[in-house]
Order: sequence, then structure tokens, then C-alpha cells
Amino acid sequence: MILGERVKFLEKRLQEYIKEGVIPGAAFGLIAPSEARFGFMGNAQVVPEVEEMRGDSIFDVASLTKVIATVPSVLVLEEDGEIGLNDTVKSFLPDYVHENTTILQLLTHTSGLPGIVKFYRTCSGRGEIVAALKNTELEYEPGTKVVYSDLNFMLLGLIVEKVSESIDVFSEEHVFRPLEMRDTCFNPTAEKKGRCVSTEIQDSRGGVIRGVVHDGNAYAMGGVSGHAGLFTTVDDLGRFASMVLNDGCFRGRRVLSVNSINMMSKCWTEGMNQRRGLGWMLKNERGAMGDLTSDNCLFHTGFTGGSVLIDREYGMGFILLTNRIHPSRDNTRFLDRRSHINNIAETSVSHGKC
Repeated sequence: MILGERVKFLEKRLQEYIKEGVIPGAAFGLIAPSEARFGFMGNAQVVPEVEEMRGDSIFDVASLTKVIATVPSVLVLEEDGEIGLNDTVKSFLPDYVHENTTILQLLTHTSGLPGIVKFYRTCSGRGEIVAALKNTELEYEPGTKVVYSDLNFMLLGLIVEKVSESIDVFSEEHVFRPLEMRDTCFNPTAEKKGRCVSTEIQDSRGGVIRGVVHDGNAYAMGGVSGHAGLFTTVDDLGRFASMVLNDGCFRGRRVLSVNSINMMSKCWTEGMNQRRGLGWMLKNERGAMGDLTSDNCLFHTGFTGGSVLIDREYGMGFILLTNRIHPSRDNTRFLDRRSHINNIAETSVSHGKC
């Protein structure tokens, strides 16, 4: 049961953040087993003209691409016997330079690859980026620690493409369409661009970025990659969260098996510096997911200002989409407050009788 008074308090707190300039605007969704509550406030754009946020505003969700598009796509292929977690990257991409890197290591950010490489600064186009990616040197012994890296999911996107179809086509067919996520896509159409929330001002890209992926590597790859490039709405992400909370089913259709949902939620990095599921961040002692989640909680963020929290034990999901990097990524004030908002959200869904 979603508690109306707590929802009002959540809205009030977000409005305060907007008034303080912490974020220009926001859209949120609270998901419970039998109901959902959505809200939006503030502005989708503040420069060059002010445009108000809408209920159907479309956000560039940056690294949420990893867990909303790429992870479920890999799991579908695993269910179909096309991919195994212990398969090597090289078995799918023969020109990958490292012999023993596994799919599991990519999914858990334990591959040894560096945290970030700005390929777009030295490579011209997708082909050169892919070649450079496949030849990137390791920075630590694989399987020994967690280092969050876009490169892992860039490779996973290429593997999905090698096995079947490009990640945008595959995720649309096997994830978004079954979930009726009609506004979720890579490279939005002209109609959808008109509803897109603005991100950063970059003079090198002609001013305010809107309806085109913000991430530099994804942009240089044509807007489609396993690590970034996805555009979606708070309503669509609510459908995804409902599916996970319902053990892989949505409105009578099975999107993922309960086996896959459980594997996604399992900690594969016990004893390392971070607890990680397949793609997802799990409960840690400290972190942006907040203090009040259960031990069976999935969480992920995106650089542009969004996050998805799915608490399987308490049966609730919380989607928060903001445009915190508009007009500049220098505004980082929201990052320290994300956990506070998640705490409010966790206490907005009743878990029992009072």
C-alpha cells in the first residue's frame, strides 16, 4: 500500500530541491504490488527557454541502459542457450585481446578493465572505437575486485549483436515490447525528441543536447551501445520494476524467468570491495541507495541524474528521473541527497499493518 501522506512529503522535498537549484526538474514513480503512483515537477529545460516537465517527458537515462536494456538482453540469450556466464568474451569476439575474460566478469565489473576510457577523443567513428575497446589493456587482475566500467557493457552490447541483433533492436523485441514500454528507445524519433528532457550545454555539439545521447562514447558510436544511449519515461521504468517485483512476469506475460531474476539479484562479488549482482548494485554499508532498504534490493544510477531502486523483500520500486546535469554537469549537489530521497521513498510504501 502506497501511503498518500508520504508521497506528498516526497513531492515537497523534491520541490524544495528544485527551488534551491539542486535539480531543474524531476519525475518519480512509486511501485507497489497492487498500485503505482507517479509525479512530475519543475522544468524539463531552463535554457535557452524554460519548458515545464511533463508526465510523459522522455529522459536520457545514461548508465541505466546497462540494467534496463543490456542485462535483460543477456539473460534472455542465456535462457535460450546462446550465452553462458562462464563463456569467454573471446569465444564471441575472437579479436578481443584477453583470453580468459568471462561474461560474468563483464556483468559484475570484475573484468580488470579500466573504469573509463574516452575513446571518442582519439577514435573516429564506431569502427575505431570497437577496435580500440577490444585492445584495451587490463589494469588489475580479473576477478579480484570491482571497478565500475562502461567498457564492460560496451563489450556486452557487442556480444548481444554478434549472437543475435544490435542491442537496440534486440532489447526492443525481447524486453521493451513485451513490457509495453512504448517510449523506450535508442535514438528517439522526431516526435519523441519533442518530449525529451534537455541535458548538458556543450559548445562542441552545438549547444543544449536534447533528444541525442549525452554520453561521449555512445554518441560517437551512433547512439547505440550496451552502456548508454537509452531514452525512456518514468512510466515505462515503472513497468520494468513491476516485472522484476513479479519475478519476471508482466500482465500475464513472462519476460524473464524467475531463475534469471534470482541470478540477477544474487551477490557474485562476496569478499570484494563492492557487492554486485548481474549489472546491479546490491546493498552496501554506505551508498546512494539509502539506509532503509532490505538486503534484497537492486539499485543503479545514471550520470544524467536518474536512478532505479527495486526492493524485492519489501515489494516496492522507486524510479527517480532528474535532469541534474542541465545546463552543466558541474551541478553535483543532488548526488549527496539521492540517498535521502530513497529513504523517503522506502517509507512511502507500507509493509504491514499499523
